[in-house]
Amino acid sequence: MSSSLNIIQEKMIALMQSIGQNKYLRAVMSGMMLVLPVTIMSSFATLLKVFPFGPYQEFLAAHDLGRYFDIPINFTNNFLAVIATFSIAYTLAKNFDVDSFIAGLIAMISFFIITPYHLGEIGPLGQSFSIPSQWLGSMGLFSGILVAIISTRVFVAITNKGLVIKMPESVPEFISKSFSALIPGIIILTSFTVLSAVIAMNGWGSVHDIIYKVVQDPLTSLGSGIGSVIIVAVLAQLLWFLGLHGHAITLGIVAPIWFAMDAQQLAAYSAGLTPPNITGFAFFMTYGVAGDLLPLAFMLAFIAKSERFKTLGKISLPPAIFTIGEPMAYGVPLVMNFAIAIPYIFLNGIMLAVAYYLTVIGVLPRVAGVSTPSGMPIIISGFMQGSWKIAAFQFLSFFVRFAGWYFFFKVADAIACKEENYELEKRKNEIDV
Repeated sequence: MSSSLNIIQEKMIALMQSIGQNKYLRAVMSGMMLVLPVTIMSSFATLLKVFPFGPYQEFLAAHDLGRYFDIPINFTNNFLAVIATFSIAYTLAKNFDVDSFIAGLIAMISFFIITPYHLGEIGPLGQSFSIPSQWLGSMGLFSGILVAIISTRVFVAITNKGLVIKMPESVPEFISKSFSALIPGIIILTSFTVLSAVIAMNGWGSVHDIIYKVVQDPLTSLGSGIGSVIIVAVLAQLLWFLGLHGHAITLGIVAPIWFAMDAQQLAAYSAGLTPPNITGFAFFMTYGVAGDLLPLAFMLAFIAKSERFKTLGKISLPPAIFTIGEPMAYGVPLVMNFAIAIPYIFLNGIMLAVAYYLTVIGVLPRVAGVSTPSGMPIIISGFMQGSWKIAAFQFLSFFVRFAGWYFFFKVADAIACKEENYELEKRKNEIDV
């Protein structure tokens, strides 16, 4: 029985490691993480615009200042797909050891090529044109991901086959790189131009229309359900339990869906509308991850009888306030510790389910989709999602999690005490001898 479990465990770890090491998933995840600072900037601009304080809002309205906050919002959140296209292509190119900046630039231009535009009137400065902003933001995110992957993969293939213009060694490197990108760039941009033209001439709309209807919309419907959110939460914790970086693996799969949903949330919140989604990345982080190990840190610091646990608690509590749990993960340890497996693996999923239900019945408002900086403490992160009710839920969830951890913690503490007593007796006997 034990050998069978070991075989299953080894195969599962090998599978998850292969997923986590996949160059394309790593590029998407890393690329989206590079976009995160931009979404945080957009989130702060949104919070400054809609901050719920009467005199402040009256001041903004009296001086017509609210519209100025829309400028950074429009060029961050509403340009999410454009920025993500570059960052994902950039990251993927680095994974293949080719010129990452040129690859990102070609991918971004390719994205604009497949994006429909409308010609305006001819004025003194020439003919104007406009691009529908809907495809530059959350609705165009999957188009950007696919363009980034395809464009960069073609760029890598052409470059590795040597189909590039090679300049003499005496030519400066930046000039040589520019010329080496000409042939791959021409092939890639021409291909996307032809694709875009064929789709438009056949009355199929645009590349964006097809990708949104065939890929993004169905995946969003699938990934936005609470069942999917709970599966991701439980699987992430199970992988952590097995010693793998659970969130790096699972979020690499769902991040594009959830980031797009958050962008929709933030756009609606900024416009004073009800956010369209319940779940998303902000929902997952606010209710499932933020402060998840804080109750355990308190128990280690103030309840534990084990000397090792007491010392660990003093070390772990300050980082835990900022949602950093690595000291506990490897100090308790949480990895492969069956005494605390149940709360460690399932509590996050339970809290997400409770938060979802309370949102559905109207007790909790929908999260604003704000991207909070990594390590933001609970309660503060709740307020940043647009409501004191969310902050209050985070506060109450601390005690719910505390209760969920308590019994299992006492078992782990008792085991640690026995191990310490055994070591003391062993040393005492060695001294007597």
